[in-house]
Amino acid sequence: MKKQMLLAVSLLVTTLSVSAKVGDFNSLINENSKAQKELHQNLKQNLEVVQAEAQKSQNTPVEQSDEKYVVDRASDTVNVPTSKSFLTFTKEKKYHRPSEAQQQKRLAEELTDSQ
Repeated sequence: MKKQMLLAVSLLVTTLSVSAKVGDFNSLINENSKAQKELHQNLKQNLEVVQAEAQKSQNTPVEQSDEKYVVDRASDTVNVPTSKSFLTFTKEKKYHRPSEAQQQKRLAEELTDSQ
């Protein structure tokens, strides 16, 4: 009799805890959807503010500077002068190999020195 009572109580407790978990899960989903809606509204407001600021800055005259850029509207790139060392990898700078003619000349000198 005690075992049956204990079993009945344990079944009752587990069913209540499962239903509580489902209720918690539903409330968690509702809270997340509300937070997502608020975040979406805040994002829209921030985007509108940024677009308004960008529109204002485009309407104001730009100060003249010494630097000049050539802008290609077709590909949306900015062409500025760069140096060769800026575009090379550090490995290429570190392990620069001489030309084939210089290698042949060095090999010939080593052979003549060894004889």
